[in-house]
Amino acid sequence: MKIDREKLNAVVNLSDEELWRMIRELAKSHGITLPEAVPPHSELEKVRGALSHGASPNIAEAIRVVNNYRRGCKNG
Repeated sequence: MKIDREKLNAVVNLSDEELWRMIRELAKSHGITLPEAVPPHSELEKVRGALSHGASPNIAEAIRVVNNYRRGCKNG
C-alpha cells in the first residue's frame, strides 16, 4: 500500500478534536466504537508521532495507542 505523505501530513496537523473525529469515523467504518470524548493531548501526540515516523509511518503503533486508550476508557 502506498501512503500519500501529503495527506498524512495534513492529518497529523489537525487539531486534537479534528484528529479524534477522523479516527472515530475511520473506526466506525470498520465497526469499532470509540469514546466520543477527545483523549488527552499526550495520547494524540503518540498517534501523531507514530504517523510521522520517518520515511515509513508506523500505522500499527498508531492503532495500538488508540486501542490502549479505548481499553482504558472501558476499564475506567
